[in-house]
Amino acid sequence: EPDITKYLRSTSDLPLLVRMPWTVITYMFTHEGLFHIFFNMIVLWFGGRLFGDLLGDKRMLGNYLLGGLAGLALYIASYNLFPAFAQYTSGSTILGASAAVMAVFIGIASYRPDMVVNLMLFGAVKLKYIALIYVVIDLISVRQGVNSGGHIAHLGGALYGFLAARQLQKGRDWSLGFVSSLERIGNWFNFSRRGRLRVEKRGRGKVHVMQDDAYAASKRERQARIDSILDKISRSGYASPSTEANDILFRARNEPRG
Repeated sequence: EPDITKYLRSTSDLPLLVRMPWTVITYMFTHEGLFHIFFNMIVLWFGGRLFGDLLGDKRMLGNYLLGGLAGLALYIASYNLFPAFAQYTSGSTILGASAAVMAVFIGIASYRPDMVVNLMLFGAVKLKYIALIYVVIDLISVRQGVNSGGHIAHLGGALYGFLAARQLQKGRDWSLGFVSSLERIGNWFNFSRRGRLRVEKRGRGKVHVMQDDAYAASKRERQARIDSILDKISRSGYASPSTEANDILFRARNEPRG
């Protein structure tokens, strides 16, 4: 039976990578073994739920993709610039969502480090401490030589998540900007055009059309309410928002973002 993963995993071998450029994307969606994908999906569910609820699913997608690319870039650079890493593992291929998942989890932990989550067996814990444990494990594992390439990629994804969160706090949105750019490219291929009027859904079947300036003012007001809720969550823990606050966050997560 042919091993199809050899066409989907990526590599630090630059000449081979040039011949298989699609693997820079496919590698972060390809897994080997049930435990491999199960562990990644557990972490993605945990971190992605927090990230999506607070910052939106579109931004989370950007973190995932750019984090996966950052992890691959650090892996390739390390194996080509520091040949000593090659002695810790056989082969020079990589696959799995771990780097992308780390970007999502470290991203939300860096954006809201003092957010409290409740873990089974441990109780209330701040996100920054969970993130620190993950990073330390990867740093130790690189030196132990157990899947060192994979752990280097994890650190690359974590680094992107940290930097993207810091930039977002300064008003520069790398992840959402990346996804918006992909959408514009898709729109260009579909020959679609965006008009000057904005359409805002209100309730069941109700549609309100707004000019750009009115839409921007409404959006700023909603963002101010969201920021207030996020500050309360950071102080009191993720489980604390009221039903109304959860409804506001849910609508913010699912509304289109441009």
